[in-house]
Amino acid sequence: MASKKSFVSTALRYAYLHGFTSSPFSAKGVQLSQWFRNDLNITLDLPDLVIPSFRKQCLSNMVDHIEKKIIKSNSTWIFIGSSFGGLVSTLVTQRQPKLIHSLVLLAPALNPLELWTSKINVEQWKKDGFMNFFNQNTQRDESIDYEFLLDLQTYSSYPVVTTCPITIIHGIHDDVVPIQTSREYMKKIRLLNKHSISLIEVDDDHYLRKDETLNTIKKVICDFP
Repeated sequence: MASKKSFVSTALRYAYLHGFTSSPFSAKGVQLSQWFRNDLNITLDLPDLVIPSFRKQCLSNMVDHIEKKIIKSNSTWIFIGSSFGGLVSTLVTQRQPKLIHSLVLLAPALNPLELWTSKINVEQWKKDGFMNFFNQNTQRDESIDYEFLLDLQTYSSYPVVTTCPITIIHGIHDDVVPIQTSREYMKKIRLLNKHSISLIEVDDDHYLRKDETLNTIKKVICDFP
């Protein structure tokens, strides 16, 4: 377990960006928030990325929402981005590089179009205009409009970030976002990002729920200067 420490600077803030169809109240978000409060004596921001609604959500809205939040905050940020939240983290960093101190990406969905098209009947989604996904917040299937995929197609597969340290933690048994995605990303940024970058491969699945994995995440966060 990472040692207890106190942060006194208000200039550096932390945010956990949750995954697709998840919420700020996901198990990992709640666990990290409690640890931040009890052990680090600071608040972990838990923004909601499901905007304006579950059905109408899209990547552009998520990125715009977080960008506005950090601009208003007059602070620099460390993002802990989980899965789709990892993708959002990289895109916001590209827009506002001076406001991002570093990134901790947890099984980031950095090649989303390939992930979607390999697992989902895209033609059916287009034909119907919507597709049902499991909403982890309400614990039931709910529709997301096809415009979500159209918006996603306007973004590059691997958003390259060159302006801050990046640590990726990815499970070798991940069957949602294959670990090869993170390995490929590291290859793309290795010669471009002059800051510290690392990929930590853990014996876990996509959800990174093992105690050993959580302790690894905590250590990475505590090790940032």
